[in-house]
Amino acid sequence: MMRNLLILLTFIFFTHNSFSQSIVDEFNEDSESNRLASELVTEKISRVSNSKRTYIITNENQSFYKGDFITLVLANKLAARAIVAKNINNLAGIKIIKIYSLDLFKSFTPGVEVQIIRGDDSFFGAKKLTEEDKEEANLLKEEEDLFNGTLLEDDLSLDENSNRNIKTDNIISLNVGLISGLNNDGSSQNYTHLNGMWMYQFEDNIWAEIGYGQNIINDYPSPGFDTTMSNLFVRAKYTISAPLYSYVQPYVGFQMISASSPQAGVDDPTDDITPTQAELDNEILLVENLKKRQVIFGITVLKRLVPGWFIRADLGSDIMNLGFSLEF
Repeated sequence: MMRNLLILLTFIFFTHNSFSQSIVDEFNEDSESNRLASELVTEKISRVSNSKRTYIITNENQSFYKGDFITLVLANKLAARAIVAKNINNLAGIKIIKIYSLDLFKSFTPGVEVQIIRGDDSFFGAKKLTEEDKEEANLLKEEEDLFNGTLLEDDLSLDENSNRNIKTDNIISLNVGLISGLNNDGSSQNYTHLNGMWMYQFEDNIWAEIGYGQNIINDYPSPGFDTTMSNLFVRAKYTISAPLYSYVQPYVGFQMISASSPQAGVDDPTDDITPTQAELDNEILLVENLKKRQVIFGITVLKRLVPGWFIRADLGSDIMNLGFSLEF
């Protein structure tokens, strides 16, 4: 009797444990699955270093911070493990410390969307860290360790090239200035000139700029006539940092000014005035004298107002300008 009772209790015990374990396992699997679906955020790779070891990715969801370990997931598979070294304005600089899948890692290019796991990624089925991995991770005792030569051989600055005084590559400007022209008597006169410009930084602190502007001169080359001046120019610039969030850009370039006045040199038969041929020729000459092809030089000053915006001044042999600039 006692023997049968003992066998029965043993059977119930093992059956209960087995059943309980299966319930726990199933619950864990379900909870991990739910956790994947609900907690992983999607970000985008913005820039890739030449060494493929440092990346700039978006952090629009603000789901990780400086010093965090994160895992990049692609196609529902672990791709790589990284350390967040910088986190600025919804962008993060990260350093790859471990590659889970070389094939997935090779597909990391600007514009690719990845999912992010912050902290422990073991729930995703990642392999446990080896003793060697643990020793490497233990090197991170202080925040400064994120930037020492042991782990970060590349520059992890969010500014891809720290040598640049202005970090962005593009600046557009809208300006109102004074440009030199002529009076009817042939003397020099300045005219209000609206113009726009685009600058591109193709090397550290070296910019190329192209601009175009236009203005209308009334009563030129004769009373009642209008002449349109068009100004096209290109410049090469070098940026020098100045106090008070300002930048000085000496420049050299080439300017082409054209002029057009359809009425110049034409006798209007509808009026009572009959100009002489000399007067008609002089009108054409005055328009032609506005045209220029010349080397230009000068200086541009940019003063930062708020992030992304500058007030701008140009003082050169070609024009005097005042306007606003936007960087992007």
